[in-house]
Amino acid sequence: MKSSSKAVVIVATSAFVLSQAYLASLVHALRPNIVVLQLTFSPHRYWEILDEWGEAGRALYRGHFSADFIHIGVFSLFGYLIARHGGLFDPGERAAASRFAVLLPVAGLFDLGENLLQLALLSGPVGADSVAIPLSALCSTVKWTLVGLFSWITARRVLKRLGLYSR
Repeated sequence: MKSSSKAVVIVATSAFVLSQAYLASLVHALRPNIVVLQLTFSPHRYWEILDEWGEAGRALYRGHFSADFIHIGVFSLFGYLIARHGGLFDPGERAAASRFAVLLPVAGLFDLGENLLQLALLSGPVGADSVAIPLSALCSTVKWTLVGLFSWITARRVLKRLGLYSR
């Protein structure tokens, strides 16, 4: 990896970690946690969680979206830069690197959809049996699946580069 590529990876990783940590600090007190809400397909359970959070928790949740919209750009760019400049792929693996490079940006599009659906739900009538709830959960499920796939591929390739994984 060239030193310019290393600098890009360090900056992208630092921005991602700081952004993720900031988001976590905003919503860490919510119980059940925010991921439980994101993956809730049932309208009854969705509104039950928001009720458990109370007005303060709902305000905290609403307030996190401005940072989350920025985070979508940060983690999308992070994924692209890691794929292109992270040294995870050999020169002969351009096609694989290209497919890998879109994982987090596509996850970001699903995160955007999830956020917009959540904001619509929060501004609508409380307790509504809305199709936006399962659609939001579907967006979240796809997002988290792509994030997990990105993490798994990254971990395997890093371990391979370190000689700790042989496949």
